[in-house]
Amino acid sequence: MTRRDVIGQTLGAVAASAGSHAQDSGGANAGDEGQRMFLRLLKANDETVRRMLQQAPAPGGAAVRVGRGGDLAALMAAYCAPESSFSRSESLIPRIERSAQALLDALHPDGLLDAGNLSSPPDTGFVVEATAAALAVARRSRDERLAQAQETLGRFLLRVGDALVTGGIHTPNHRWVICSALARIHSLFPSSRYVDRIDDWLGEGIYQDADGLFPERSPNYARVEVNAFVTMARLLNRPVLLELVRRHLLANLYLMQPDGELETIHSRRQDQDRPVHVANFYLQYRYMAILENNPVFAAVARLIAERPGEGLVEGMNPVVHFLDEPLLRKPLPEGGAIPADYVRVFANSHLVRIRRGERAASIYGGNDRPLGIASGLAHNPTFFHFRNGSAVLNSVRMGGPFFSLGVFRAEGVSVAGNQTLLQQRWEAPYYQPLPKEYRNAGGDYALTPVKDGRFWSKLDFPHRQMSGVQVLDQKVTVIEKPGVFELHIEITGHDRVPYAIELAFRPGGEFGGAIRAGALSGRGGEGKALFLAEGMGSYRVGGEGIEFGPGQAEHEVISLSGHTYQAHGAVLRAAGNCVYITGYTPFRKVITIRGV
Repeated sequence: MTRRDVIGQTLGAVAASAGSHAQDSGGANAGDEGQRMFLRLLKANDETVRRMLQQAPAPGGAAVRVGRGGDLAALMAAYCAPESSFSRSESLIPRIERSAQALLDALHPDGLLDAGNLSSPPDTGFVVEATAAALAVARRSRDERLAQAQETLGRFLLRVGDALVTGGIHTPNHRWVICSALARIHSLFPSSRYVDRIDDWLGEGIYQDADGLFPERSPNYARVEVNAFVTMARLLNRPVLLELVRRHLLANLYLMQPDGELETIHSRRQDQDRPVHVANFYLQYRYMAILENNPVFAAVARLIAERPGEGLVEGMNPVVHFLDEPLLRKPLPEGGAIPADYVRVFANSHLVRIRRGERAASIYGGNDRPLGIASGLAHNPTFFHFRNGSAVLNSVRMGGPFFSLGVFRAEGVSVAGNQTLLQQRWEAPYYQPLPKEYRNAGGDYALTPVKDGRFWSKLDFPHRQMSGVQVLDQKVTVIEKPGVFELHIEITGHDRVPYAIELAFRPGGEFGGAIRAGALSGRGGEGKALFLAEGMGSYRVGGEGIEFGPGQAEHEVISLSGHTYQAHGAVLRAAGNCVYITGYTPFRKVITIRGV
């Protein structure tokens, strides 16, 4: 579970039922898409509030759940929206007041919250997003019964503002979270201190690569960033920031799978091996589509609106933002289509995206160097991903037990026509005696790593001559042909090295072909594995499938973990249903992958 999950679960429930039948429009014009969408979200919000009211209030002295301010935002939206079934309902006032007081009581003396991280300026900034919007909506309502809640929220935000004008950050997106929070507080309680701090952070410069991606390359955190830039552009009258938003939303068009999932393989954060849906960007696509009359962005918003509703808007209360920003209630521009037939190279991330209608593929070679396994580093070893409708080949990885170097990680991508080349050379040396000028009588030498980084020792390796260097050259050429991808794999160098290709399929389908279960294989309890012995295999989900092969199963040595994982007793194995194709070096094979 991520930090954002921990502090944001409440708001996930707000949109969870948004896919149920839309609330009656109450006389709204049938063509008024904006009002109908608002009513749909409002109905879900009302259902969330109804469940909250059915829960017994926290006993005296017990802590009220703060979350990300989601309970407060849901209650305030239900109370203030004229169309809500709870509009101006006095029964909500005690709940609103308790939620506001809970936020204030949760602050440490430094004006910050424990919200994932402890006394965290950026995580406190996330809470400001919902609470400041709720206060803005409450002010606009001019309802005297909200006076106490407004006073409490004002005290909360002013204390937070004092903390954020000096508070620090951990990650690139945190800067813009804090700026966005200060912009919201400034819109309610104007102060040059807030703007000065915003300008200090902005003075560092905002990095966005030529492909439209931010430094973390993370769809999960890009949503945070584009939301922050929209907020600052809107509340501080800085429209230049919208260019950053526009460029990233355009990039998303080519990271999107046919069902709206975003490719995350290139991310430097924890989403690099888990799906993120473009639904997280719903409010930003809607805002920009309407503001700039952009029909393509409108098409993305409509795609999101077709979902059943669970996760429709992540990380914020959509209703309170529809109330806070009237532009969102205007109808989307008509027309527009999401690109569905392209080859797109994200050069800075070494990612190639290909889409042909309902079939899409990713080719990736962008792991950060030096290699490492840590948040902030791109380290996903998947080099190929393919889907045909609901049948998904989540990842193709490969490797062998060559000096425990583990899994293949391509050193970039090279694209020429319909071919993409990925390659990596492994070199494992031996070491000669230390030169006399670096010796000492006690034999006490510097603790250093070997050249390939797989282990350390007090042997002062940098001053030793290398010899007997063992080499393994690994190369994959991915060739797109009509309806087919061919993976031309060539592993040469040291002979008789067991080598394995791992194909991991998203659960939910059925295999066909000469697939057999192997014995317990590898280290770390990796469990049973499936092997394609010969011919073509298939994986079907309903009426859609993927054909792959031909098979080969010369051994059952399938561990791709390598020294980095093994040193910690960990295992590197892709999630899902894994099928292996295996052989010995020199290993040359063409694996065909197609949708059926």
